[in-house]
Amino acid sequence: MKTTVTKANGLYEALRDNLKGEPQSGKDGHNTDEPIALDDTERVKVLSPGRLVAKRFFRNKLAMVGLVVLIVMFLFAFAGAIVYPFSQTQIFYKYDYLNIDYASATERTENTIFKIPGGPEVQSTIANSFNSYIKELEADGAVEKAFEGTDGVEYIVTKLGDKVFTLSTAKLIPLGTYRPSGQVATYNKMMELFEWTGGQLDDEFQNAAILAINDGASEFEFRGVSYSIAGARNRAVVTRIEPEFSGAFPGYGFMETVEENLEGGDFEFDGEFYRVTGSGGAFTVSQLGDIDAALIASTFVFNAYDVSMDFTDEFRRNAVAAIYGDGVFMADGEYYSIRAIDGDRFIDDASGIGVAELSSYSIRRYSGQDTLSIDFKLTTQHVIEELLESNAITATFVYGVHEIDTSGNYVFDDDGEPVYVDSEITVTRKNTGEFVLTCEQITYLIDIFAPPTRGHSFGTDGDGMDILARMMYGGRISLMVGFVVVILEIILGVIMGGVSGFFGGWVDTLIMRVADIFYCVPTYPILIILGALFDKLKMDPYRRLIWLMATLGILGWALVARIVRGQILSLREQEFMIAQEATGMRARRRIFRHLVPNVMPQLIVRATMGVGEVIIYESTLSFLGLGVKHPLATWGTMINSVTSSVESMIRYTYIWIPVGLLICLTVIAFNFVGDGLRDAFDPKMRR
Repeated sequence: MKTTVTKANGLYEALRDNLKGEPQSGKDGHNTDEPIALDDTERVKVLSPGRLVAKRFFRNKLAMVGLVVLIVMFLFAFAGAIVYPFSQTQIFYKYDYLNIDYASATERTENTIFKIPGGPEVQSTIANSFNSYIKELEADGAVEKAFEGTDGVEYIVTKLGDKVFTLSTAKLIPLGTYRPSGQVATYNKMMELFEWTGGQLDDEFQNAAILAINDGASEFEFRGVSYSIAGARNRAVVTRIEPEFSGAFPGYGFMETVEENLEGGDFEFDGEFYRVTGSGGAFTVSQLGDIDAALIASTFVFNAYDVSMDFTDEFRRNAVAAIYGDGVFMADGEYYSIRAIDGDRFIDDASGIGVAELSSYSIRRYSGQDTLSIDFKLTTQHVIEELLESNAITATFVYGVHEIDTSGNYVFDDDGEPVYVDSEITVTRKNTGEFVLTCEQITYLIDIFAPPTRGHSFGTDGDGMDILARMMYGGRISLMVGFVVVILEIILGVIMGGVSGFFGGWVDTLIMRVADIFYCVPTYPILIILGALFDKLKMDPYRRLIWLMATLGILGWALVARIVRGQILSLREQEFMIAQEATGMRARRRIFRHLVPNVMPQLIVRATMGVGEVIIYESTLSFLGLGVKHPLATWGTMINSVTSSVESMIRYTYIWIPVGLLICLTVIAFNFVGDGLRDAFDPKMRR
């Protein structure tokens, strides 16, 4: 007994000394400074739950690797985009050699129409159809074609020569009506009705014919023309015995000339021109008045020797009129002459210096400017003619073009004269009849699909934008979509799952059936429909992004709701919840203050893993063209931009491989962090 008391006193003294900080003796009687060690069980009792979870998490090597990768990704996407000098939509240009469309040549087929000063007025419909009349004339192989307008004016299209035509007018002066011999009418005595063979005659003729028929006469005369009557008892046939002409009579023999031209057309009589129109029993004879030229048209192209010279309409009109005239004309107060050499026509001024050359081809720069030299135009026309003769598609020739330096500026020598460099020009005939001239020349163009350089570490894409900058900004959107969608899913899932699990009964049944409906909703068809709708509405890319995040969040809350419901069903019957209910705490406070916090570990794990899933989802949608649209960058759209063919994927590996690695690393990192949090919150899951 005494020994036991002694041992107890010794332990008491040792504990007191330890609390005072005094050194205690060991078994060997020596003092030691080592503190009393606690075993693992006592250590767990001392650490708080949060510190314990953190300690377990930081011991997980894979979780730490994932955390480091995520930190790097966030710095790359958010901090890197701030520091990097380029934006996601900045387009880069460069000067480089490119086989460009240098010029175009077209054979002029539409006539340029000029109004002759002092000429008669022409109906607008006739003037607008002048080219059509010329084509009809050419198709018929005729030199002249006449027709009558709705205004009673005679119009005449005349071919003066190759590629030159005029439109003239002539007044039609009606002379009278010619009626040939033959049956005029049949008279029905019972009905007292005339049936006319040709044109109907006036009432005076009808009265004269009826009187003769009733008198039983076989002939009668009306206005100097004899008519015969024959027929049955109730029908009488009235016939004109000799031809009749009512109106001005130009002279003897005119009737015979009219009879010879009853088929239509113009004829000449006694130095004047006449026209017969009509058919059947009556023909109208008109005299043609003076012919006055109103319009002149031509397909000739004026190629100036001096490219700075601009020809006026007066110059071109008078030149065209003089081609098949005396070859001399005046324009803008100056005299000019036209000379022909081997079928080509040239225009000289009064001193004999060449001014222009007439051509069948309009040769211009591809931009439409008429600044090419006359020598270049003549050379091109000669090449085109040889190409057509050989029935070839392409032809080439070498010609000196104005040199351009690597900065896109024209090169001049010390005297200020342009420097020319020989270039091979290719002439290609198109199906439309146009000839396109191409050559290699330095030009200012978008620097598309540039390989990695010092200025652009990952090169440029098909729009000439920096790939590294778009990777940074694309990471922003991809990460933002992941977090926003997951937060929206958790908010909706916590509310719906918390209410469902706490109240149970019909509330639980209703909410879970709604969750089942969202489980069954086909996500991709809905997104395809929404994508087509957004494209039809031409929705702004930012608004489209917001709608995409909202749609994904609404479609994905059902799984979170089931997790929350299951946890709350197991927690709501425990003692602490019964105690809270006994104190009269409201249901909303019990759900969100006591039940939901106990579910947060599972939600955190779900959120970390869900972010990676949403990033994959968004990348897939963008890859399919259903997600974020240009010019906003996402990792999915960047891969989609170079996957049009296998050749593109092989050629532009420096674009899609780095972006694909970013997606893989980010998703794997989120999964590592999610696994680490799961093991930290519930170590039993590791087993």
